Amino acid sequence: MRALILLADHLDQHGSPIDYARRRALFTTSAVFVIPKDWQDLQRRLRSNHTPDIAHAQRWIFHALTGSPPHLAHPDIAPATPAQRQQYKRFRWRILPAEADLLTHTARTILDGLGIDEPVQWAPRLNAADMRRLRLPGPDPDSITVAKLHRTVPAGDFSIARVAQALNTTTAHAIYLLSQHPVDWSPPRFRHTQQTASRISQWRTWYEQDHRSLQDIADREGTSLATVRLALLKNDVPLRPSGSYPGRPRRR
Repeated sequence: MRALILLADHLDQHGSPIDYARRRALFTTSAVFVIPKDWQDLQRRLRSNHTPDIAHAQRWIFHALTGSPPHLAHPDIAPATPAQRQQYKRFRWRILPAEADLLTHTARTILDGLGIDEPVQWAPRLNAADMRRLRLPGPDPDSITVAKLHRTVPAGDFSIARVAQALNTTTAHAIYLLSQHPVDWSPPRFRHTQQTASRISQWRTWYEQDHRSLQDIADREGTSLATVRLALLKNDVPLRPSGSYPGRPRRR
């Protein structure tokens, strides 16, 4: 009760930078937030199998924009069974950084398109002295650093219970941390692919707008020429003839 009173007093005094009532009116009737092709293209680069259902991506954006649980979303994406709800919870803490970046960028683009100048998500920060006097049911969410979390999570498949045990905390705390700070748990060969996916936008800018060569980009990024070439081709970037750039005639 004391915690709820503190939260209510904080909101009365400071308000919220997000008009959640407006967002729920706008987005509860929507079933598509992320374009399926964008999601599928990202999955093709990040994962070899067990691609997450795109409905989870739609639920994630609805959840982020409205603050409402996904079962209140449009019926086409709302998880209807206990199994679907558990799968969505797992998706939230198993999400890869590149996936979280795409979904956050998509949510930001949706808000910008509607002229809504608000943060994508927000959480109030209560007074630390007041928080210390509360008897909370679990550990302080900020008691484990992001760096420690990332060091603890192994590559490949992992058990949330083992991660929690290694961090000396509860599974609920570990799930919260992974949801807020996604970890790249993919195997090494896909981890390299994920780094490439996160850099492709910059590579495209250097190549198309700054007219840098493929070798220049590879040298700047400390990667191979083949990696840069393949990444640009996979993202439908037309490659220039070797030794040329737009507006410069090719040598015989």
